[in-house]
Amino acid sequence: MNHQRKSVLALLPFIALAFQLVLTTQANGDQPQVVEWKLLKAKSEGRFAPEAQLPRGDDRVKVQLWANPLFEELRNQDLLIVFDGCGRDPETAGRPIENLDELLLDPDASPKYVRDWTAPSPRWLVCPKPDVILLKAGGTANLTIYVDFLRAVSQNLNPKVKGLVYGIPNELRGKADTALRLADRVKGGQPMGEVVIDLFYRLDEQILRWRSGNWADIFGKGLPSDTAEGQGVENYDELKGSLPVIPTAYKRTLPLPGLFQDDQGRMLAQTISIVQQTGSGRAGEVICHFDDEHARQQRIEAETPISPKAPSFNLSGIFSTKWTTDHSLHPAWGFKAEAWTNEGGSWRMLGWGWVQSNGTWSIYVSPDSGWGGTNLRMLYRSYNQYYAPQDRDGHTYSWKGPDRASIATDHYEGHWFADTDGGAYNGVGELVDAAMTMWSRLYWSGGINPVPSGGAYKLYYPNTWENCSGTSPWSCANIDGEIWLIPDHGTQARVVTHELAHQLNNKFWNKKRPAGSGGSHSLDGCYPTRLGMALREGFANFLPGWIGYQARNVADGGFAGGRWGLSYDLESRISPPTCSNGYENEVWVARTFWDLHDIHADGDDILHFVHMGAVIAIYLNHGITNDGDARDMRDYESIYQSYATTGHEGFISDIFEQNRM
Repeated sequence: MNHQRKSVLALLPFIALAFQLVLTTQANGDQPQVVEWKLLKAKSEGRFAPEAQLPRGDDRVKVQLWANPLFEELRNQDLLIVFDGCGRDPETAGRPIENLDELLLDPDASPKYVRDWTAPSPRWLVCPKPDVILLKAGGTANLTIYVDFLRAVSQNLNPKVKGLVYGIPNELRGKADTALRLADRVKGGQPMGEVVIDLFYRLDEQILRWRSGNWADIFGKGLPSDTAEGQGVENYDELKGSLPVIPTAYKRTLPLPGLFQDDQGRMLAQTISIVQQTGSGRAGEVICHFDDEHARQQRIEAETPISPKAPSFNLSGIFSTKWTTDHSLHPAWGFKAEAWTNEGGSWRMLGWGWVQSNGTWSIYVSPDSGWGGTNLRMLYRSYNQYYAPQDRDGHTYSWKGPDRASIATDHYEGHWFADTDGGAYNGVGELVDAAMTMWSRLYWSGGINPVPSGGAYKLYYPNTWENCSGTSPWSCANIDGEIWLIPDHGTQARVVTHELAHQLNNKFWNKKRPAGSGGSHSLDGCYPTRLGMALREGFANFLPGWIGYQARNVADGGFAGGRWGLSYDLESRISPPTCSNGYENEVWVARTFWDLHDIHADGDDILHFVHMGAVIAIYLNHGITNDGDARDMRDYESIYQSYATTGHEGFISDIFEQNRM
């Protein structure tokens, strides 16, 4: 099932409330939801006082919850939902700096922070009552959400509250009479999933009023692709004295992929050849191998666009996005900058260039364009050949700069940014960054070209209509290159890359799925009759770890926080799930992939494959012959042994045994 650790989302006409239970969906993106809900009471507008008003708050939302009767495992299963107190506006991670231009020219330079700047206080607080809910099998539970606006701003907001969902073991049923006592007993175990309740508001500081709505009502609808229109951008230079920046983000040197179209598997085949030569290594051995060796070779062989002999215009600039998860400025890595003109009376594109990992872009316009330089409008696109974020109507997310006149031969556009925090298209900045980072790292570190042959993967964000076989919107993917992401999941790198990992699997296995794929499941579930599901989900769980933790050396508990934080531990050998057979559970499968990859020695895991992309490439290269063929993680023990250095076969077996295979 191609659904990421779940969440049940729902967006209503007056208040967009997403209740998400993080469990994965099936290979067709067609999974029943674990928890259903309905709105009992909500207002569409009201007044707010810019100060703490709890316990009353400025708005109050009431919701009824119940276990999805279509999820067979839950028909006799009590659930415990544990909220970690009130949800809070994320802290501002960055600080304003005075010398961003210097950092771009010299990454070794130190940032000079603006003095006497104080981080803005939180804008909102969201508190669920009760904060621990015992959901009896076959029953319902009511939840009240108190929303408090703490600061007067004219911005669009996405308040949310999160909790963990646990299954109550049979031995505890009836032995603890309160939800709080049950919570004390189950905390620390592997949860079934994560619950997120998303709300969307627009505040007006002039009249101290709020308005609620769905995501599109508050943050805007997409626009038709390949036109000269988009949302407005903001000028960095005018706001740099107060605009928080993440300096390390502008020092990144992630390269653009060397190929921008499908290569019919040629790159994977060459990587497999390199993996056969480099084999495996033991803990402590020095790796004398360039992980991007294959990608460098491929870039040389790739067709290179012909540069104009004497370009009449050289356009350049910087483009950034302000993220909603840290309220700070980041390079718009993975966006495309396009130069447009209406010289002659109709809009046409003159050329385009990539926004690099440090936010800079450049475009060369040839004399053959016939452009006289009298008019220019820059467009910034969130879509490309690999991924295309879009709404239900297929409209995409773009921003436009100010119209310019009398363009010089060497034109510097300046530094502009899209406010994907309190402005339009909330979360798109994080979404694009995660997808582009995956593309770059698969290409350069993995030696794998993920670009599909049939056009870019459609990332429907935010998903407000596809129920993935439940009755409320959800995050999932199908085998036809479509991905649906609810609002909260679109900002989470692990979820975006998990769903793209399913598409990677689909591409190289020619959309064939092993027996037992699909069906409802959870992170802690054991599924002896659905081993194909455990295999595919385990691979998709491994990929975010591979992308986000490039050092390959993570100790137990090291996957929890930060941009690439996971909701499960890829390194732990003692934590739940407590399945006797690891191949029946997606977390244990993911741990097996990770142990084959990492250089961290733990227990009987003292081996790793030398090439960074070896574990992924071997898996993708050994798919099934026919749709529905039997395949589970046990089958890969002998496959990985065949690629290991001679004498290391037993170490492969040790890894599989350690992970209960």
